[in-house]
Amino acid sequence: MQTSNRQILENKRMRIEDDRPHFFKIIRGEDVKKHLRIPPAFIKHLAGDISDRATLTCSSGGHWGVTVSKNPNGTYLEDGWKEFMRENNLGDDEFLVFIYDGDMRFHVKIFEKNGVKRSAPISDNPTEEETGASSGKRSRGRPRKYPVGSLQGPVESSRTQKTRSFTSKFPYFECLMTKSCVEKCFLLTIPKAFSQSHFPPAKLKVVLRNSARKTWEVNCIYHAKRHSLSGGWSTFVRENSLKQGGTCRFELVEKNVMQVHVL
Repeated sequence: MQTSNRQILENKRMRIEDDRPHFFKIIRGEDVKKHLRIPPAFIKHLAGDISDRATLTCSSGGHWGVTVSKNPNGTYLEDGWKEFMRENNLGDDEFLVFIYDGDMRFHVKIFEKNGVKRSAPISDNPTEEETGASSGKRSRGRPRKYPVGSLQGPVESSRTQKTRSFTSKFPYFECLMTKSCVEKCFLLTIPKAFSQSHFPPAKLKVVLRNSARKTWEVNCIYHAKRHSLSGGWSTFVRENSLKQGGTCRFELVEKNVMQVHVL
């Protein structure tokens, strides 16, 4: 029965993916290793979303920001494409399927030369990033190794003290501002546990509010059972002078409204 249910869920997932616009590319020749041309017939699916940036994700869980350029020969993924190729060890005759998730975000499925889809093991245990959330109550069990939301170990002592002394009746998470959060890609992935607990499994809009009570509406896209702040996030980053290495606390004070504290 368990196997049958798993198969039903997998078939349902595949049908959902098949409903999304997608195109494929075969890695062959030097040109595609420099940049990737989006098929002209596919451009219609980008209507209303087209911008000078796109985000690529794959089964490894990583994401890459790439620039999008247009010339008389077509529309291309340019800066950042070589990094995607290199970091995913892509070579000749490998087959890529680009599934469009909206907001200039593509999930890339990679097939090896033997025709088998490349996959990455997914752990059932939450990662440090995924435990960076709080319901407003401290759960039982072993103490956290780092302050809630600390993604890469201890941060500066002043920030650590602020984190440890903070309590709230509202659910919140903290996030380290990585390069992909504040440059090029401008994408912030919300910890999975927080995402699943407080947002529906669908794309939505959220409002971010700073300490001056100024607000920004941001697209919150949904993929691989988690949400990410995307369209509108770059404006929030610039207007609040967020920098790589900083930390922000996101406090869900109302439905789809988050108070952002820069620590």
